[in-house]
Amino acid sequence: MIGLQNDHRRHPADRETGLLPLINVVFLLLAFYLIAGQLSPSAPFAVTPPEQDGTALETPVRTIIHIAGDGSVAIDGERLEADAIQRSIAAIEGQGAAPVRLVADAEADAARVVSILAQLRDRGVEAVDLVTRQP
Repeated sequence: MIGLQNDHRRHPADRETGLLPLINVVFLLLAFYLIAGQLSPSAPFAVTPPEQDGTALETPVRTIIHIAGDGSVAIDGERLEADAIQRSIAAIEGQGAAPVRLVADAEADAARVVSILAQLRDRGVEAVDLVTRQP
């Protein structure tokens, strides 16, 4: 009989259909991690750190303090008024040995930065990482 025999050859399109679900899953996972992933918390306002000449250090931190060019201060992503800044710095006192990260804008008033550093020192903070950028 002609034409009634089983054709055991597979068409090229049939071989690729088994791979299609795997490709779909990989792209879905990639899209999920791109959308949901966040490597570090974003700053509550725009901050351009000063340039650095040394090597970068990666250390775990317990608190991140942002100082904007206009003098605004945020601790752990929350913008604070002047009286709340002292209370928040007082709360940092008992949080362990990890350093505090200070991200100050290059245009920030140096006296404001030194004032925050002095308050941290008075509360017993032993290590502060000042964030800079490479030229």
